[in-house]
Amino acid sequence: MYSGVFFHLISKIVFVGSSYAIHFFLGRFLPEEVYGTVGTIITIMNFEYIFFTDGVRQGMAKAIASGKYEEKSVLRRGFVFQMFLMAFFFLITFFGAGMIASALGDETLSPYIRRIAYLLPFTGIYSLMLGILNGHQKFLKEAVAGLIYPILKLSIIPFVAFVFADPVLGTENGFLFAVVSIALISGIMAYTASGHGGSGGECISYREYGASTCGYLLLFGASCIMMNADTLILKRFAANAADVGYYTGVVNFAKIPYYLLTAIYTVALPVITELYARGALKEARDRIGKLLSLAIAFVFPGVLVIAAASQHVLSLFYKPQYAAGGTALTYLVIGITCLGMTLIFSMILSAADARRTMIVSSVLMVVSELILCPILTIRCSLTGTALATLLSTAVGMLLTGVFTYRVFGRFLTGIHVASLIMICICFAGEFALFQIYAPQNFIILAALCAGLYLLQAAVLATLLKTLPTSIKMRHTT
Repeated sequence: MYSGVFFHLISKIVFVGSSYAIHFFLGRFLPEEVYGTVGTIITIMNFEYIFFTDGVRQGMAKAIASGKYEEKSVLRRGFVFQMFLMAFFFLITFFGAGMIASALGDETLSPYIRRIAYLLPFTGIYSLMLGILNGHQKFLKEAVAGLIYPILKLSIIPFVAFVFADPVLGTENGFLFAVVSIALISGIMAYTASGHGGSGGECISYREYGASTCGYLLLFGASCIMMNADTLILKRFAANAADVGYYTGVVNFAKIPYYLLTAIYTVALPVITELYARGALKEARDRIGKLLSLAIAFVFPGVLVIAAASQHVLSLFYKPQYAAGGTALTYLVIGITCLGMTLIFSMILSAADARRTMIVSSVLMVVSELILCPILTIRCSLTGTALATLLSTAVGMLLTGVFTYRVFGRFLTGIHVASLIMICICFAGEFALFQIYAPQNFIILAALCAGLYLLQAAVLATLLKTLPTSIKMRHTT
């Protein structure tokens, strides 16, 4: 399990680094209003991507990992569901581009939104291949595919700088090049890793596969809304167009914990599914505690360092005026962390076939967001937008955490609680430090933040015993 998380963490770090390189270039190269337009198009892409990168992928991974079903039938059902989703979203995006642009209050977005449709089939193929690799617990190959994709996305930079006069069109074509390439690469990986549809186990019905997959689609649909609706709502209600550009910068940093926590829930689903299918609840509870320890030791310290240094992070990475989003970044990076934890608990619940609980929690979280976000955005602009997300995701995290406790028993130990208290104390000290000291350039800030993070992570890793003596390679090649 540790090896799987380790490989995925490496791929997510590369993903984050690639995203920052792209946004660093776009944020400095483009005016705030144009960067806001690019951010809106990326948000719409992300909104649709979530239904392909997650949902059918998890349904396939769980069905394969359980060992109950004939793999050929699982693959067939997965392809049928994915093709249906791709056709549905292609038609909605291509023919509904004008309506979407009108809803956002900017008719000029229509041709850009229409072009997004061409990316969707390749995205669907790529995510389905990852589901096959994940179900077979081929974590190394899955992570390698996840590492190659963000490297390919760096093509956005030369496309915008040298190839296309329109930066939005350059960004979209960079994404298209990356996703077409990775669909081919991941397909080869999945073919060599799977059993090629070999026999064994019962045939899974369309109804059973659909019920499992739809639960994941609802969960990640809720996640998609939580990750992207805030930007679109701000776009609709913002009094100042530049605020959307500032918020795009905020979102860029706030998503760091989400990407890192996906490394944990990606491994959690097949591992807990296998243990639950064998009735090994005690071992499953122990694994849940270890996954939580990994999040506390290696993700939470970074979240609070970013939250404490938020104004300096934005103003030095982009431009001084981006400091206006400092408070919003503090709220949103914590809120996105709550969302990531919600997904981890939801994956664990789904492994125990607690789909109804997972769906109810997701619906309550989304309803809270859709009610609070417009109200707080109108009152407090981008700061209110971020606060609404924080409050809504906190609800989701608490609900799924409590339900996980009810299904598996006590996984939160005294050491976990002590570690969380220590992190909060450190955050207070870091916040005070950055109120007193203002770094003069981003390199100094990055070095200081890295030092604070590494110090906390080292102490927490030792306290929580999350550093295994060896990383075993079983099930990872």
